[in-house]
Amino acid sequence: MNYRDKTDISATILEVANGGASKSKIISIAFLNHSSSLQYFRMLLKNNLLVYQKEKRMFKTTPTGIQFLQLYHLMNELVNENNNLSGIQGAT
Repeated sequence: MNYRDKTDISATILEVANGGASKSKIISIAFLNHSSSLQYFRMLLKNNLLVYQKEKRMFKTTPTGIQFLQLYHLMNELVNENNNLSGIQGAT
């Protein structure tokens, strides 16, 4: 498995929770253990990227979290384009 940094893991959680997802579904799809998942849930909730809907017992990505995902995907596209250009002779 490739190394994933906090940003990648956070983005995965937000993608899974977009539209609503249970804690166990998020943990399973994001390949997290219970203790590390708690750290991510706390951080994402604190930063208003994720909300917990108590009545439905599920997490949901907030509009701010969706903005984060859009910027995350844009950043990855730019990095991938730059990596593709690095193989071209004369590219800086």
